[in-house]
Order: sequence, then C-alpha cells, then structure tokens
Amino acid sequence: MSRTVPAAALACALALACKSTGATAPGASAAGAAAVSAPAPATPGIDPSIVDPAVKPCDDFYRYACGGWLARTPIPPEKSIWSRGFSEVEERNVALLRQVTDADAAGQLDAKDRFPQKVGDFYAACMDEAGIEARGTKDLLAAWARIDQAKDVPGLAQELGLLHKQGVFPLFRLESDQDAKDATQVIGVVEQGGLSLPDRDYYLKDDPKSAAIQQAYREHLVRMLGLAGAAPAQAAADAKAIYALEHALAEAHWTRVEMRDPQRTYNRVDLAGLEQAAPRFPWKTYLDALGHGGLTAFSTTTPRFLGRMNELLGSTPPATWRTYLKWRVLSATASHRALPKAFYDERFAFLSKNFTGAEKQEVRWKDCVHATDGALGEALGQAFVRRHFGEDGKERTHQLVSDVEGAMGRDLDGLAWMDGPTRAKAREKLAKVVNKVGYPDSWRDYATLQVDRASYFNSLLAAQAFEVNRDLSKIGKPVDRNEWMMSPPTVNAYYNPSMNEMVFPAGILQPPFFIRGAPDAVNYGAIGMVVGHELTHGFDDQGRQYDALGNLRDWWTPAVGAEFDRRAACVVKQYDGYVAVDDVKLNGKLTLGENIADLGGLKLAYAAWLASRAGKPAAPVAGFTPEQAFFVGYAQSWCTAVRPQAARLRAATDPHAPPVWRVNGPLANLSAFQEAFSCPAGSPMVRAGADRCEVW
Repeated sequence: MSRTVPAAALACALALACKSTGATAPGASAAGAAAVSAPAPATPGIDPSIVDPAVKPCDDFYRYACGGWLARTPIPPEKSIWSRGFSEVEERNVALLRQVTDADAAGQLDAKDRFPQKVGDFYAACMDEAGIEARGTKDLLAAWARIDQAKDVPGLAQELGLLHKQGVFPLFRLESDQDAKDATQVIGVVEQGGLSLPDRDYYLKDDPKSAAIQQAYREHLVRMLGLAGAAPAQAAADAKAIYALEHALAEAHWTRVEMRDPQRTYNRVDLAGLEQAAPRFPWKTYLDALGHGGLTAFSTTTPRFLGRMNELLGSTPPATWRTYLKWRVLSATASHRALPKAFYDERFAFLSKNFTGAEKQEVRWKDCVHATDGALGEALGQAFVRRHFGEDGKERTHQLVSDVEGAMGRDLDGLAWMDGPTRAKAREKLAKVVNKVGYPDSWRDYATLQVDRASYFNSLLAAQAFEVNRDLSKIGKPVDRNEWMMSPPTVNAYYNPSMNEMVFPAGILQPPFFIRGAPDAVNYGAIGMVVGHELTHGFDDQGRQYDALGNLRDWWTPAVGAEFDRRAACVVKQYDGYVAVDDVKLNGKLTLGENIADLGGLKLAYAAWLASRAGKPAAPVAGFTPEQAFFVGYAQSWCTAVRPQAARLRAATDPHAPPVWRVNGPLANLSAFQEAFSCPAGSPMVRAGADRCEVW
C-alpha cells in the first residue's frame, strides 16, 4: 500500500521507489525502545578487493571503485536491479523483518511489540497460497458485481468513490497535502492518473519499441481478462476499450518534467471550482461515497486533465467505464498477489519482457514482508527498531546532520553570486530545517484496522482503506509535524519542502551507508553525502521555491534567481549528454533536482568531514589516503547493476540519474576529488572552465 506522494512533496535519496507508508499518530513513545548497542569493531568500511586497478580513477571513477564488484556480482534472477548499497541493505532488513512476521503469524507474540496479532494475521493471509487459490476469483467477482450497478455517471462517481476509499485509484487520485502557499493548512490534492502503463509517453510515442510495448499491453489485457472469466471475443473487445480510454487520458497528462514545477501544479480551488472544471462529474456524490463529503479545499495538479475527464464522461458509454474500473481492481489486486497464481504469472511475464528483465518471480515471503510493512509499517517498524537499531546510530547521524548543516551555513556565507537579502533568507531557511532520525517519537495507532486472515484480498483492501481514511482525515486539521512518510525499516531518506524537514529512517542507517566502527572519512562519504543530498534538496530547483516556513514563495532577488537558473542550466546540459542505456540519453530536466542534490551533497559532506577533523591529520584507510577514502566510500555505496529493460524504464520515469552518473557526474565537477587523486587536466573526470558546474 505504498502511497504516492503529491507532486514535489518529497525528494528522495534513492534511485529506487520513493516508498511511503504513512504518518505517525499519538501512541506509545519510542523513548527507551531502541536496542542497546554493543561496541563497534573497527573496520575500514570500504572494500579494496572490489576496486578495479585496471581502470584509472581519473578516467572513470565509478568503474575504478566498483569494477571488481560489477565483474563478480550477477543480478539475482528475480531482480531487475541489484546494488551493493540499497539492495543488500534491503535484503538484510527484509530478512530481519521476516523473523518478526513469522513469529507473529505463528502466534509467538512479543508483548513489547504493538499490534503483533494484526501483523501476524496480515502476513499469514498474504502467505496463504492454498487459501488464495481456493477462493479463486470469488472476492474479485464480488467487487465486479458492485461495479456493475453503476449504470450512469452518478453511479460511476459513487463507485469511483468506493474504489478510492479502498485504495484503488482509477481515473485520478485524491489525497491530502499541505497547501503549497499556506503550509499551515492541509487540503485535498486531485492528481492526474488513470494509466496502467508507467508513463503517458508509453501511450503517445510511435517509435517501434513503444509500439511493441503498446501491442504487448493490449495482449496482456486480453489474457488477464480471460483469466477472470471473459470469453475470448469479449476480452478482446474490452481490452480495446480499456486501452482507448487510457490513451485518451494519457493525452491530457502533463509530462514528468512539467509535473516537477510546483507553481504549475498548484491550482487552488474550492468544491465549486472542481465542479466548474469537470461539471459532468458529480463531485459531492463522489466525496460522500469516499466518506469525506465535507471536503471543500483542494488543489488540482493538472487542470487540463479534469477537462479531458469531463469530455470523456460525456462521450464514453457507462459500460466502457465499468470495464475500465473492473480492470483497475483486477490489476491492483493481482499486483499484490491477492489473486490466484495464474494472474501473477501473466503479470510477471508482461512486466519482465517489457520493463524489468527479471528472470524469475520474487519469493512470496519477501513480497509478503513488504506488503506487511506497507500495511502496518509503524507496528512492524517499532519491532524492527527495538531489535536492530542502536542509539549510537541515531546520535552519530544527528552529529553528521549538524556538521553538514554547519557546512551549508559556511557555504552560504561564502557564495559570491548570492546577495545579502537572499543570503539572509537562505540562512533563515537553513536554521529552521527539522531533522528526524531513526524512528518517530510516537507510533501510529492501528486499532481500527480490521484484518481478515482468511482473505488476503479483503485484508489488502482494508489496509489500503485504513491508510486512505487516515490520510484524508488530515484535511482541515492542524498540520501534524510529527508525521513520517516512510516506515522505520525503509532504505531511503527524504526532504519535504512543505515541512522543511529531512528524514532518515533507521533502515538506511546501516552498512555501507552508516558503518559502526568505520573511519569518519568513509561514513561522511556514504551517509554524510545522503544527509548533504537531502539538505541540498531544500535549495534545488524545486526546493528553493519554498521559504523557511514551507510556503511556495519567491524569496530570491531577481538577479540572484537568474544566476541560480544559469547554474542549474549547466547541470541540465551536463546530464543531457550522458547515456542511460543503449541509444537512450538522460533527461537533464527530469533529473535536475537529484543531480543538484548529488553535487551539493558531496560538496557539503566533504566540507563537513574536513571541519570535523579540526585540522588534525587522519590515518590512511585500506591503502587510501583519508581524502581518497571519502570518495571511495561514497562510490562503493552506489555500485549497481541494472538490466537493460529496467534501465530504459528508469530513463523515462525516474528523476534520479543512473548510479554511474550519480558518481561520475558530480565528482567530475569537484576539485577536491581531482586533488585527492591527482587528476591531470583533460582527464574524463575533470570538467573545467565553462563545462564545470557548481550550484552550491
């Protein structure tokens, strides 16, 4: 039940999914809950054996630092991507979480945990393959029977509300977010949606590869509908209608680059404004069915999408809408393995061939652990923290954050291109950044979540309904500044501009990012860069548009704003020139925010590490100078192998650059790196003159 965060709400550290499992609510305090840490044994923190000495560090630092790992590390057959950092940490975390879910499912409940019975029942329902096969399509067809009652537009609006209430989001998505221009308010955000393929371009491009994917998707629709019981001719007709409707919706979507503009995606309206934007859609009927009929404050990300929705409501027969809604329920539940295996087999075959390249399915228990983390993330997370996260990790991360923020302050003071008034506002914003490390101060209450151990289908929808209601219930209430948008075991981090906060879950504060007993040079290069990355997001091309209080407001003088844009354009040009895979180049505008954050994050982490030494010499690390160890520690946390299909998908949809360019791209602009490895002028890892990019 991973929640999609409103446009521009979060900026994540990873090139993996920005997973969100919800917020905290009043509950038991985390104080005293963390595990007691044993003294950390000394370790270099970097692995010299995976360095490729045949590659010169000034030619290709990523291959130099990771070449040995890349040569000897195959991608597991069930994965589309495998990394020394994120993937290996995720594998360790999911194995630790399994110990909890297995015990809870077996009735071996720990009284110190919260909601262990619900955790165990949800996980057991997911693992009950025999029960899922025995139930067959019973639960799905019951949901379809309700959809069949929608005979007209009001009926469709009511059914759409009921589906959205269950966390199934055909057509569009409604969720809460802070008002971008008044961060003290929580409003509803209506987001463009309704597509089954990963992006609008997969419907709209006409090159041979796109055409092949479009045909494969239509054939996949036919097979999935057939598995649900449709006769061949009916399945073919329904697939054609579904594709045509989704194609029409895709035409009204803004591009991912356009959706990165927070000014563009902020369109504040009241209920009457929604009714004016799409007058054929009975919004009050929809909101009543959703269970939140009193909502009146909204923003729409894409006004033209609502216009297209209104047109389609007038031109598309109700029968087509019903078919489309049925497909979306089928797709949503099949993706979570809540239907018989044949559905998941077909889904896997389609995705593997066209998007992931994975050679075999993930083992079920891993998917079920992830699903349980999505459904009860702060119940399972509390158990994870209590068992596996030491207080020293939290304390040292706070120190790292403080050091990096100090480096940012010194950087702001020394920027020749920033004038006094803008500098003062930037310092004000920096001073108000809130830092959250490890786990929430209070844990969410899942008392009202009903889990049906006999039906994973029903438990899945119930968990999604719990989260939707929790989310929408925030609208119109004071902002909860204790809220976390990721569960504690998540291997990720984020910056939220409306909150002006950085969040570092316990899940990422593990090797190779945070290594207890490793030299500071390595930890500052790895987790310190993650901290600097998130902090820089507050001042990237999106984050800089928000002020110290989280409001979307221009606090830059015109000349300084223009200079920032000039510097950002250098980064766009640099990354536009990089190849993602085969004949596909990166989109420098799509990846701009993350690239600025990588460049700034490395610079800040290095400056913070130097300052932490207070001028004292540091010892060599595994044969590297301390300065070299900083950069090797950074690069080795990003060693990653990606299948070609996944690389193509990421180039089209991911705002992060591929790992090779997350290493080589920023380092090529950093004189500190070039000095550490004595890179001569003209080396591939040395950008000079007008080619050298520096924002922060």
